[in-house]
Amino acid sequence: MKFSLHCCAAIACSLFTISCDRLSEREAITELREVSGYASKPNIDIPSTTRFYDDAKDETQQQRPDFRSLLTWTVPEGWSENSTPDPMGMRLVDLRFGPNNEGECYISLMPGSAGGLEANVNRWRTQMAQPAYTADELSKLPKKPFFNREAAFVAFDGDFKGFGADTAKTGYRMLGLIHSTDQATIFVKLTGPKALVEQNTAAFDTFCQSIKPNAPKE
Repeated sequence: MKFSLHCCAAIACSLFTISCDRLSEREAITELREVSGYASKPNIDIPSTTRFYDDAKDETQQQRPDFRSLLTWTVPEGWSENSTPDPMGMRLVDLRFGPNNEGECYISLMPGSAGGLEANVNRWRTQMAQPAYTADELSKLPKKPFFNREAAFVAFDGDFKGFGADTAKTGYRMLGLIHSTDQATIFVKLTGPKALVEQNTAAFDTFCQSIKPNAPKE
């Protein structure tokens, strides 16, 4: 049985607690109620990876979503998986390459449009200390085949400052591939020193082409 990206993404979306489509909706409050003194207190000071689960329950009773099982891929030769867990829990796979593992490449899967192409590309531009693309520049982004469809491809140089970093890394290059449907959006993002990224551009393309929906277990 063949799986399309729509099917794979639909499965992923069903695992997310909150649908992105509802974030823009507004609903008037029509009634109030008092909170029972016996009601369990909400979990607030816990990591995002466990925020919607009750850690007091036995681990075997919890059904944590395994997003990695939705996709399959082939790790390029010379690349290795990062042993440090992603604190945000957003990366399906987090790879490293280069003499000192200074290059990184990862896959992320988000529900819905995940903010749209413009917001995500320009967020990456900001990380590279580059000005935002105009609507015209966005419309001219090259496309690459992905999941038997087309994905927007970006490549730009600059000073990279990743999420939570205190200082920027100069002389970097970023490659990115974004494929979006109504159900989900897949990101493949690579960053590293410009020369190192140039040496691994072909590996990036091969890696992206190896990413496919995982066949379900019978």
